Amino acid sequence: MTTSAQDRPTALDLSREETWIVHAALLDAIERAVDADEEPTPAPGLLARVEAGDEDFDSAELDYLVDALRTYRTQAPARDDHHISRVLEHIEAARA
Repeated sequence: MTTSAQDRPTALDLSREETWIVHAALLDAIERAVDADEEPTPAPGLLARVEAGDEDFDSAELDYLVDALRTYRTQAPARDDHHISRVLEHIEAARA
């Protein structure tokens, strides 16, 4: 039986600014979890991979990134909105 395309890691080709936005959204997710006395999983592992230049994510990780980006967007500086939109577009295109 072959593996579904959605079960394979998906590479996102992010610019430096887009990678920074993912980094900021994951840091925000960690801070929110800590403030709520919750375990911030999987954000720390994803953050370490992003910092190492790994842009391959499985379906569940992409779901987490979408949620983190949407939450971050609610309080992000206006200058980041375009980059958040672009990352969300990359994720949507990768899933198509």
